[in-house]
Formats: sequence, C-alpha cells, structure tokens
Amino acid sequence: MKLFAIGASRNIGYFTALTLLQQGHQVVFLLRRLNVFDDDPAMKPFMDSGSAKLVQGDASVVSDMSRAWATATSDGPVDTVLFSVGAIPSFSFSKFDFALTVPDLCTAALINTLTTIPSAMPQPRVIAITSMGITKDSHRHLPYLLRPLYAVIRSPHADKLGMERVVHYSAGWTPEWKEKEPIKEVLAPGWETKLPEKGWLKHAVIVRPAILTDGEALAKYRVGDHLKASYTISRKDVAHFITNDLLENWEKYDGKAITVGN
Repeated sequence: MKLFAIGASRNIGYFTALTLLQQGHQVVFLLRRLNVFDDDPAMKPFMDSGSAKLVQGDASVVSDMSRAWATATSDGPVDTVLFSVGAIPSFSFSKFDFALTVPDLCTAALINTLTTIPSAMPQPRVIAITSMGITKDSHRHLPYLLRPLYAVIRSPHADKLGMERVVHYSAGWTPEWKEKEPIKEVLAPGWETKLPEKGWLKHAVIVRPAILTDGEALAKYRVGDHLKASYTISRKDVAHFITNDLLENWEKYDGKAITVGN
C-alpha cells in the first residue's frame, strides 16, 4: 500500500505513517520542512531505503498540492490519503477562545488536497481526522465535564466542522447535512463550486478522536458512531486504530464518521 500523509510531521499522522512503514508499506510525506526527520532514528532507515519519500510543500497552497500529487503518483497510484493537518491555537482573552491565526487552515488545505487528486489515477481512499463532539448530534454524547472545555476551543472545532462538511458533500453521504453550516470564515458562500459535483468522492472515512493525550498505545479504546463517557485517547492509540482496524477492515467503516476514545 502507498499512503500519502498530509500533516504527518508529528502526532497521529506521524505514528500512523511510521507503523505502516514498519509493516512494509510506502509513505509519501508532504512537509513544509524537509529536515523535520533529520534527527529521527526511527524514520532514517525508511528514508534511506526510499520507502519513505519526502515532498516539500504546503497543503494550503494549491500549486504545492498539485506538485506533491505528481510526485506521489510518479511511480504508481496512491492507495490511501491520511489528512491529519492541525493547527496550534493561541488563547484570546477578548474572545475567550483558543483562536486560530488562519481560521480555515484545515478546511482549505483539505479542499486543496481533494481537488488536486490526479484524475488519470484510481481514486484513493481518504481518511480525515477531526474531533469528537463538533457536530450538534455528536456534542449531545459528550460527557458533561467536557462541555465547558469545548466552549473555549470553538475556533479549532469550527475549522474541523468545515472539514466534515467538505467530506460529507464530496462523498454524497446520506442523510443530507443536518448541522448548521460552518461559519463563513471557514467556508464562504459558494464553497461547493471549488469541488467537483456532489458525491464524486468514492471512499472516505472521518475519524473523530476524543481529547488527545501523549500516552502510549494500549489498544483498549472503543470505537463507534458515538461513545458514552469517553474523555481521552492517546495519539498513538488513534494511529493504532487506523493501522490495525480501519485499514484492515475498510468496508466496515467506509462512508462513516467514527468516534474513537477510551
């Protein structure tokens, strides 16, 4: 399998990519800095062997994505895209929110990723990492103790909601989108015109982790449409779910938004 990893210099994307490399797969990384793995002994043997290929670029730039796709598919099609782009917010006392400098960073990068998929190649499977509790329906299942926290991470979650809206439209999921439309700073009116027709994306899964931690992979997490009393999950455990369950049992999860948590 060949994975195209976008947003995988660290965290979930990195752990997923490293596991797949260790299993004998190929990974193409889109990285803003090519030296990000220079001091990483775990990644070095795969870079030396060529099973890990590094492409410099920024997913928020359309021309970079087009060039990255050309490189990723130069020796054959990409089987799976892992989109785990994230941003580090800073707290705004005036807004009482962890705000993003670029409010649509993840959503815009996802649109760029999808719209530059080479049409001459078989369409890859797409995995998009968002977050638990960002839709109205999934928010109802949050533990009560987590709800105050969500009140101060509105901006990051608005961007993740934009991602979900883009996937829902592109994949033509049913029932129709019932959530409130993402804010215009994330998806401006007419955003659909940037994408092919509704339902063009054949295979997609949204992964919604609980609150992320830096713990080890224990493989004792739960998976479902919604989870009761789920608070946290380690980034390594999310990667474990992707590599050991989702990719192994794709037909089970294809076309769904899946929550993962302890």
